[in-house]
Amino acid sequence: MFGAGDFPLAGDVFGEASLLFNALLAAMRGDGGAQEATNTPKPALDCCVMLVFAVALFVFNWGTRWAVLEPLAVRVVALEPRNGLQGRREKFSQSASEAIFYGTSFLIGLCVVPRQTWIWPSALWYVGKTSGVIDPANPHAFLSNELKCYILLYLGRYFQGLVSVFLEHKRKDFLEMLIHHSVTVMLIGLSYTHQYNRVGVVVMLLLDIGDVPLHLAKLCKYMNRDGAADVFFVLFGVSFFLSRLVVYPYVVWSGTVEGYAIMGVYGGVEWTAVALLYVLLALQVYWMAMILKVALKMNNGHSVEDIRSDSDEDEGEKKKKA
Repeated sequence: MFGAGDFPLAGDVFGEASLLFNALLAAMRGDGGAQEATNTPKPALDCCVMLVFAVALFVFNWGTRWAVLEPLAVRVVALEPRNGLQGRREKFSQSASEAIFYGTSFLIGLCVVPRQTWIWPSALWYVGKTSGVIDPANPHAFLSNELKCYILLYLGRYFQGLVSVFLEHKRKDFLEMLIHHSVTVMLIGLSYTHQYNRVGVVVMLLLDIGDVPLHLAKLCKYMNRDGAADVFFVLFGVSFFLSRLVVYPYVVWSGTVEGYAIMGVYGGVEWTAVALLYVLLALQVYWMAMILKVALKMNNGHSVEDIRSDSDEDEGEKKKKA
């Protein structure tokens, strides 16, 4: 993909990472208005910066789990003799870590994405873009440092997630999560390298909204706070439905119909991106069906017993019962 002379020096990589991260911190503090979009993708350098972010996030993820969250779980996770404790503390620390990751990512996106001048109407996501052409002089090629950092951090988070998913407590929807992480990395990477950042960051922001109440509901459940778990689950269901089955389908429609109408023609890159959007949409429909099953149980007077991707009963306990 890159030539032998394309790889940047370590100093350049860490210097660029520091520059982007400081710009992001300034944006989150509200220093001034939106930064001028002057930065363009630099494939080799950006790939290295993304990997630095991925390693840093991986270390933070597992470091906080082992040093803070798992010891905390020993104090707060409730015992349930009928299911045993094996895996319960591990799942608590996993959900707490994901609540931190998704919550922080959503706050960053909320600070960065809506302030962009092209955020609405959605036609601005495509106006001036030529299908299949990567033009360094095109306005779509230019990013503010804050937006570039958000994209590379997001890619780094999902890249480390692809590794972490093999190390975590086994989920019931392990395959679906693996597909989701892989498709997200491909979709955002494709939008970044081919100058479709505008629609790409909108997708990024939408995918983070519902996950915070989901993991808060799980944490409450592990602490046997069923009433609070039910409240957070309702908030999760509403936010998930609105963001992923109302707004996100509009983005899919926009990428399929509106973008094609404005740009006049789609090539292989564009149709590949559209196909990936539909794969993500299919996953949202699948997960919404699981949410509705839990909602029906709640309507029948039961507390939240299974929230989207894992069950309270440990796999080892199930095998013992079998």
